[in-house]
Amino acid sequence: MAWIDNPDVELDWDEANIRHLARHKISRREVEELFAGEPILIDHQAADREDRWSVVGATKALRVLVLVFTVRDQRFRPITGWNADRRTREEYFKNRGS
Repeated sequence: MAWIDNPDVELDWDEANIRHLARHKISRREVEELFAGEPILIDHQAADREDRWSVVGATKALRVLVLVFTVRDQRFRPITGWNADRRTREEYFKNRGS
């Protein structure tokens, strides 16, 4: 995955986070495409006694998503996500690759 500096880092999937993202109409494939592209870090906070990061990125079909994830055992665990609003989409395309 292009965005992740350590090539040994993987995404952490199980039925719970796959099902939760599906409720937001986000597929596992779309999350993997987002991380393989050029996501931009937009937020960090501590929640439920763990760090959570938010990134904005695009799928191969150019669907722009905001994705929240945490890191557990050196694996990125997607938590939730949603479609980026118009302003966020514009900023993403303006700033990616910078």
